[in-house]
Amino acid sequence: MKKVRFGIIGMGNIGIHHFSYFPELENAELTAICDIDPAKLKELKIPSDFDHAAAAVLDDKIAKYTDYRAMLDSGKVDAVIIAAPHYFHPEMAVEAFRRGIHVICEKPVAITGRLAREMNAAHADSGVVYAAMFQMRTNSTYRKIKEMLEDGTLGQVRRVSWIITDWFRTQTYYDSGGWRGNWTGEGGGVLMNQCPHNLDLFQWFFGLPKRLCAVVHLGKWHDITVEDDVSVLMELANGATASFITSTGDTPGTNRLEITAEHGKLVLEEGRLTFFKTEDSVQRIIEQSEVGFYSVSPEVMEIPVETKAHGHKWITQNTVNAILGNEPLIAPGTEGLNSVQLANAVLLSGIRGRTVEVPVCEDEFDELLEELRADERRHAPDKVFDWEAYIKSFES
Repeated sequence: MKKVRFGIIGMGNIGIHHFSYFPELENAELTAICDIDPAKLKELKIPSDFDHAAAAVLDDKIAKYTDYRAMLDSGKVDAVIIAAPHYFHPEMAVEAFRRGIHVICEKPVAITGRLAREMNAAHADSGVVYAAMFQMRTNSTYRKIKEMLEDGTLGQVRRVSWIITDWFRTQTYYDSGGWRGNWTGEGGGVLMNQCPHNLDLFQWFFGLPKRLCAVVHLGKWHDITVEDDVSVLMELANGATASFITSTGDTPGTNRLEITAEHGKLVLEEGRLTFFKTEDSVQRIIEQSEVGFYSVSPEVMEIPVETKAHGHKWITQNTVNAILGNEPLIAPGTEGLNSVQLANAVLLSGIRGRTVEVPVCEDEFDELLEELRADERRHAPDKVFDWEAYIKSFES
């Protein structure tokens, strides 16, 4: 194979974004697009604020489908980008794996840990490449943090604090799509829609926590039934503690990651990475200093980060290169399980009001999700979204 032929499933905002950058990719071509809404296949409008230098052209060379299975069976695609609502990600990925078709799956890969694990099992013997669209892993600053965690610069992590409240959304945002902001349509709120990238980065940096305790508010700031304000306290595998705070109800919001470690403190805020380096190991200072009120100022170091383009296009290009055997994946799809398990644990802890081990029991989380959906149908029927009815509305 010299060139990978791609299809895109789902031509909403994110699908159009993927469509827009294909002319810039090497060794890849867009040969098919799919959406259940025929109107979305007639004319694609590329928003002016999209991050791309050129726009793809919708012409007769690009096949159009309203049934994703028909596209998979067409023989026109070697790989697909799944950009449909995340409710459908597991089914679509598994169908592609069964046909030997490579997959890039948008975040989150699934709503529940069980479904994400089943996706991994289906992929295991497929022989195809499976990537997750965790494009924040291509950001040079986050890659630098990963490097400093792994090369010993920071030493053992002692404490983590991540305040990520710059995901502000208005009620108009939630009202813009019937599937938004409810358990039957979206399957979650800020953890499932906005924060999968941050949860992925958290586990990429620190691994999954051993246990956690969360406070989760459902519809605290918006007229929705899912979570829009979350605070979590975690214990990491090495005994370090970590806090994670997120919301779609704060403006101006904050995005501050603070990592306290053996050799000092690393802070990322407003795009600046700063290392406060101690004169010795923090634990040695505790154990050996003869000064009761230690106050030696750390060496403050601005960490230079190479300015480098990043984003969705680079995950797609990396996947093309992996399919052609030229480089490893930046974001293997199988790792998408971790952020889903973390989100499930936070919700279960916050709603049940207790500390949980990670990952949580799949049966217990599935039961909780069904309870939330049933409660929504009973007490907020105006918020319920019926995917089957939505799909049937396009059938003629």
